[in-house]
Amino acid sequence: MKLKYLISTCIGSVMFVSAAGAIAAGDAASGEKLAKKCAACHTMDEGGKNRLGPNLFNILDKPAGAVEGYKYSSAMKESGITWDAATFQDFIAKPKKVVKGTKMSFSGLKTAAQRADLLAYFQTLRSSTAEIESHGNAEDGKVVAQKHCIVCHSFEKGGKTVYGPNLFDMAGKPAAAIAGYDYSDALKTSGLTWTDKNLIGFLADPEQFLKGTKARFPGLKSAQDKADILAYMKTLK
Repeated sequence: MKLKYLISTCIGSVMFVSAAGAIAAGDAASGEKLAKKCAACHTMDEGGKNRLGPNLFNILDKPAGAVEGYKYSSAMKESGITWDAATFQDFIAKPKKVVKGTKMSFSGLKTAAQRADLLAYFQTLRSSTAEIESHGNAEDGKVVAQKHCIVCHSFEKGGKTVYGPNLFDMAGKPAAAIAGYDYSDALKTSGLTWTDKNLIGFLADPEQFLKGTKARFPGLKSAQDKADILAYMKTLK
């Protein structure tokens, strides 16, 4: 029975990832170069000033028209948009079509690849605590881990390698440091340390955070789930 459950869970995960793959994962470094087009009107650093357009730091997952001190068009204030992946990419494709009456004069990015890259870059424009809006709960995090991670990982001290490495005492350690596991070249050469910020970023979208990773997990969308699983992993000492 347990084997049937694991198999069905794995198949479901693969199907989910395959479907998600229809939307190309962007490259944050390429997106940063594209963002130079935005710099004529916007700042993108934390605490940056509003210019012709508002500061764009940490706008994702926020309502449109919410940057303090900026005088938005009535069209934007009344749009009802929240800047998720879909609305962000739609808007930067054709701003004036998506929000008729916007003050934004930019004509738009024409290719889906460019839009995905810019989205990936904007997803990095967060303070180190932006994803952890409340303190995580380790007990809840254990439940999240059992639901989403246990198919591919063990968590107990000395636990076996499954599809992915054992995750005991991983928080705060260099990436690709578990002896005996065949890591991807991407992770081995990443130079990452599993800080809170990096763990949260990876848990949100592994493939987007680290292109070439072997992880086949689509990511956790809930900020609370990410905070909870981070709290749980910190107890694994």
